[in-house]
Amino acid sequence: MRSSRKGWLAAVVPEGIRRPIVPCLVAGLLACTAGVGLEAKDKETRRARREQKERDREQGGTAAPEAAKETPKDAANEPAASEPVKAPDAAKAPDKEKVAHKADETARLGAGDAKVAKTLAPALEAARSSRETLRKLPDYTCTFIKQEQVKKNSLTRQVMSLKFRREPFSVYLKYIDPNPGREVLFVEGRNDGKFHVREASGLLSYMGTISLLPTSNDAMKENRYPITMIGMEKMLDVFITEWEESLKHADTLVQHFPQAKFGELDCQMFEVAHPQQREPLKFHKGRVYFDKKTNLPIRSEQYAFPTKAGREPQLVEEYNYLDVKAVDAPSEKDFDVKNESYGFK
Repeated sequence: MRSSRKGWLAAVVPEGIRRPIVPCLVAGLLACTAGVGLEAKDKETRRARREQKERDREQGGTAAPEAAKETPKDAANEPAASEPVKAPDAAKAPDKEKVAHKADETARLGAGDAKVAKTLAPALEAARSSRETLRKLPDYTCTFIKQEQVKKNSLTRQVMSLKFRREPFSVYLKYIDPNPGREVLFVEGRNDGKFHVREASGLLSYMGTISLLPTSNDAMKENRYPITMIGMEKMLDVFITEWEESLKHADTLVQHFPQAKFGELDCQMFEVAHPQQREPLKFHKGRVYFDKKTNLPIRSEQYAFPTKAGREPQLVEEYNYLDVKAVDAPSEKDFDVKNESYGFK
């Protein structure tokens, strides 16, 4: 029997190294056996933990997080630490460098706001002065020319003759181009809040006079704003509100052109721009032309924020009030749908 046990070793290992290799083989077998035993023990430990968690769940208890329960294998028999681990200090003193940076930023913004207030002051002064002039000129006639981008379409230009009354707010429009002869009449407090409209030609002319709410879909098809927003004073109110909001933003850019021209008229023009889009600012930049002779805001422009970096801002609104004439004693007939000189039927 003994010679048969040596047979497989003699066939594989030469005689010269047979004796030294035997202890190594024995040690390797013992290590494998120990490894298998440890792995089995580890599996048993994990299985026991899973069973304990299942029992805790069934009893309605809250199991501790697994990460808190697990103990590193090599630290299972190590003694407990002599000192407890300190929790992070929630009331850590603020970083002096960060505090200083915040103070510098606050000071910079404050200085920026002061600079904006200084450069915007002439524009706001001109706008408020012009508004006071308009309030002394409650009624007027003019040629009203507007260009608007409606619902992302291309700019649409319209030319109309306008009769305007401040109180009660009243508007009469007669279109020159396009839709020549179209008439529109609105008087606040009449006709259930609707305006009258009559087409001079085309199929719609056979319908005669119809009434529409200023904010209805049909009324807004060709307009960015309802008829209740027409007039130089309301146009100027929009800019004053925007410019007052611009005082809050240090990156507001203001330019003044004291020798601007609009046609043959001598004007001063203010441009206020906002490099960054933010609420409630709706436009990238706006311009207002003030007639030096009359102090009236005869032209305004509004440009949208560029859709992509590097692109030029697009004109989306332009309003022009030309040949403005004051009406000292307006006639009620000018805003009467029954006026014989009008085409309303």
